[in-house]
Amino acid sequence: MPVSGTKPRKRLTRVESRAQTRATLIAVGRSHFLRYGLGGAVAEKIAEDAGYSRGALYSNFDGKEDLFVAVIHEEQARHLNVFRSLLKEEPSGKKRLRKMRDAIADLMTDHDWLVLRAEFEVGSLRSERIRQSFVEVHRQQLRDGSELVRDLLRSPEVTSKLKPDDFITVIINLAHGLAVTQRILGPELSQKSTRSLVQSLFDHLISSA
Repeated sequence: MPVSGTKPRKRLTRVESRAQTRATLIAVGRSHFLRYGLGGAVAEKIAEDAGYSRGALYSNFDGKEDLFVAVIHEEQARHLNVFRSLLKEEPSGKKRLRKMRDAIADLMTDHDWLVLRAEFEVGSLRSERIRQSFVEVHRQQLRDGSELVRDLLRSPEVTSKLKPDDFITVIINLAHGLAVTQRILGPELSQKSTRSLVQSLFDHLISSA
């Protein structure tokens, strides 16, 4: 009788299984929040579409709001990894600055991130718990973003009109507000024009010789 060459699937440890469950719930939760918003998404439906019970969701997260914040944290970590990789791969100060500018313009005009951040802002106005999470995420953004800007400023050819913290505060909030307005206005303000305006704002605040 022929012996099958298929190896038995490795049994996941409790920690691995929990991490897999969380990752799946975050991924499915992300799609639900994008489609229905934080207010319209239903925890039980997220769990069902992820292939888990309602109890599985509540054993990993305190509830729908906690899951939403986990989605935001994962998005933030992914964005930070992209920015760090850009700076690590490019030795030229001028080219690093251009790549960072373009990456920020891409992020600020990305539909999914626009929707998620807007939902986060609205949720923060309605829920003290979400507001506290927003403050924590904002502070982490400032720390991480300032670190990236300081890295850019180590090059003698790069100069900034603002301190790193102030630069990050301005570029994130003004660019986000502009991008949200563009999504609302539609054809009156194209995505391409918005991206160009974000790049111009960046160039006005920080530049290379």
